[in-house]
Amino acid sequence: ALAAITAAVVGVIANLALWFAVHVLFARPEAEVFGLPDVTSLDWRAAVIGAGAALLLFRFKRSVMVVLGAAALAGLVLSQV
Repeated sequence: ALAAITAAVVGVIANLALWFAVHVLFARPEAEVFGLPDVTSLDWRAAVIGAGAALLLFRFKRSVMVVLGAAALAGLVLSQV
């Protein structure tokens, strides 16, 4: 029973992560075609920050606090562009 509950919790967390990612990366997350996001509404700034954060976390093994600070700084810089 505990394994089933654990699997359900992991599924809920994965679903929320995907929902937030789609709504952050796309200005129009629910397009008319099959309910998929409109790829022309991609926010390139959010995609660059997300890719950089993933690179820092997984490739360079930086701590979450360092990555959070770098992402915040990148957000400030890219918001001026």
